[in-house]
Amino acid sequence: MKLLHELQSNPTFFLALVISIVIICIIVMIIIILYKLESEKRVTKAALELKKITNSIRAGLVHFVLEDNCKILYASRGFYDLLGYSRKEAKSENKLSLLDFIDPRDRSICSDNWLQSVGDSISLEIRMITKEGKSLVTLINGNIVQGRDGRHTISAVFVDISEQKQMQEMLMLEGERYRVATELSNDVLFEYDIKKDEIIYTGKYKDLFGENTFIPDFNASCELRRDYIHPNDWGIYLEFCAELAEGKAMVEAEFRRKNKMGEYIWCQSMGKTIYDDDKNPIRVIGKIVNVDVHKRELEALEYKATRDPLTGVYNKEVTIKKIDKFISGNKNGRHILMLIDFDDFKKVNDTYGHLHGDKVLVYVIGRIKSVFNEGEIIGRVGGDEFVVFAGNVTDIDDILKKADALIEALDTTYIDGGNEIPISGSIGIASYPEDGLHYEQLLDCADKALYKVKEQGKNNYMIYTSII
Repeated sequence: MKLLHELQSNPTFFLALVISIVIICIIVMIIIILYKLESEKRVTKAALELKKITNSIRAGLVHFVLEDNCKILYASRGFYDLLGYSRKEAKSENKLSLLDFIDPRDRSICSDNWLQSVGDSISLEIRMITKEGKSLVTLINGNIVQGRDGRHTISAVFVDISEQKQMQEMLMLEGERYRVATELSNDVLFEYDIKKDEIIYTGKYKDLFGENTFIPDFNASCELRRDYIHPNDWGIYLEFCAELAEGKAMVEAEFRRKNKMGEYIWCQSMGKTIYDDDKNPIRVIGKIVNVDVHKRELEALEYKATRDPLTGVYNKEVTIKKIDKFISGNKNGRHILMLIDFDDFKKVNDTYGHLHGDKVLVYVIGRIKSVFNEGEIIGRVGGDEFVVFAGNVTDIDDILKKADALIEALDTTYIDGGNEIPISGSIGIASYPEDGLHYEQLLDCADKALYKVKEQGKNNYMIYTSII
C-alpha cells in the first residue's frame, strides 16, 4: 500500500520504474536472441564439422527394412554421395531398395548374414556398385532390431574401404612375391632382435647349414659356434656379431663357415639396422649369400694373374710389389733377400730339351718350398732365377741355417725315366736395411754376391758385403 501511494504521489518515479523494467526486458530478450544465434552457429559449425568428417571418411547412414526387399526408409546424403548419386537421381531411377546398390555377387551374402544376426550387431564387407558402374568395397557396421509387427529394421553405417582393401591386396601380393623370391633365391634371410639377442633365419638356413633357424642368446653364445667358422676368419666373424649387437647402420662381412656336409664355404653376410622413433637400434634385417663358387673363381683368377704358370710361385711383378709392401710396413725389422740361380741350367735344356728342363724347375721349386715357411715370399724373376724373401729375421745364425738348408735342397739329382740329371744352385744374399731399402737395391747387392759365388766354383752361397 505504501508503494502504491508513493507511485500515485510521485508520477516521475513511476515513469522511471516502468522505463527500467522495459529496458531490463529488452536486455533479457537481446541476451536470449544472442544466445540462440550463438547456439545456432555452434550447431551449424558442428554440422559442418560432422560433414567434413563424414566426407573425409566417405561414409553414409542407411535405415532399411529387411523383409520388405531391404526397402530404404532413410539414407543420409553421405550414402548417396558415396555411390555418386543425388537423392533425386536415386529416386528417379527407382532405386528404393538397398539391394539396388549392392553388387549382385554379394546380395545373397548380405541376406544370409543379416538373418543370422537378428538381435545382434552386424559387421561385414560387401561390394557396392557406383553410378559409373564401378565396384566399391564397403564395411558395414550396424544393428538389427525386430519391431512389434515382426519386421526387422537395420540401421547401419557404410564406410568406403576400397583404398584400404587395395592396399591390403597389394601387401598380400608383395608378401607373396617376397615368399616366391625367397624360395627361388639361394640367399638365407635373417632378422636379429638387438634387445632380445635373438636371430631367426629362413628355412634355407637349415638346408644349407643343417642347423636350427632360431638361435637365442646369439651373441652370448658366439663361442659355441667356433667349430663352424674357419680359424682364419674367426676374428672377422666375431667383429660382425659385435656390429650386429651395437646397431651399426650397415653390417657386412665375408667369412668361411661349414655347410651341412662339414665343408667350408665362403659366405657374405650383410644387414641393415632398423631404428625406433627415438633413434635407438631395435633390429637388423639381412641376408647370408653363398658366394663360394664366385669366391673360388676370383681366387683362381687372382692365382692365375699373380703366379708363374709353370712353377706356381709368384711372378716377377707381384714378387717386387709384395717385397716392397712388406718392407714399407716393417721398416724397423731386419729382412733378407736370397737370389737363387741354378748352375749350368742351360746345359740341361740343351742336353735333355726344354720339356725336361721345365720338369726340373718344378721339381727343384718343390724342394725350395720345403725349406721356407708359408709366409715367406718366393718368386720367379728370370728364366732360372728365383728370389726368396724372409722378413723379420732376428739372428745372423737364422740366415746361415736357411742358406745351408737351401744349398742342401738344391744339391740333388732329378731322375726322369732313364735320365739322371744332376742339379745344384748358387745363392747371393742381401740384408735390409744394411744393403738396401727396397727390392731393386737388395736385388742388386744379392746379384753381386751371386756373381762371386759363380766365380768361386758355384753350388754355394755368399752374403753381400761392401767389399764385394
